[in-house]
Amino acid sequence: MTRIARGGAVALVLVALAAGLLSGCTAGAPGGAGPSPSSSAAQRGPAIRVVSPEGGVRAGDEVRLVVRATDDGAPLAGRDATFEVVSGPAEYPGGFETSTTDADGVASSLGLRAEGTGRVTIRVAVGAIRSDVTIDVGRP
Repeated sequence: MTRIARGGAVALVLVALAAGLLSGCTAGAPGGAGPSPSSSAAQRGPAIRVVSPEGGVRAGDEVRLVVRATDDGAPLAGRDATFEVVSGPAEYPGGFETSTTDADGVASSLGLRAEGTGRVTIRVAVGAIRSDVTIDVGRP
């Protein structure tokens, strides 16, 4: 009976671990950005994922934010993308920035200025799809 209970517990842990991996859950590092790109599991529905920055962002930096927009895993190409700071110590000159997604659904904002340390939330809209992404800004 003890072997069955332990075997069942191990199976339960393995199922939970697999579910976490397939859902694209990742832990963020300080100074990084999120949400992170998903795993190779099939993606359902619309999504906007951060491509870059992958490493640390420091106060005083001009940040290049790159995102990829998809719907059911297919890139949303040729769409207007708008980037706007919702909260945190950063700003866009003029209040927001726009660009157009390329053939892979990738769009970039080039002028985000990180003015202080802390978490910055940026609302990214590609057509009717909207997502809030975060960047952690560390000390210079």
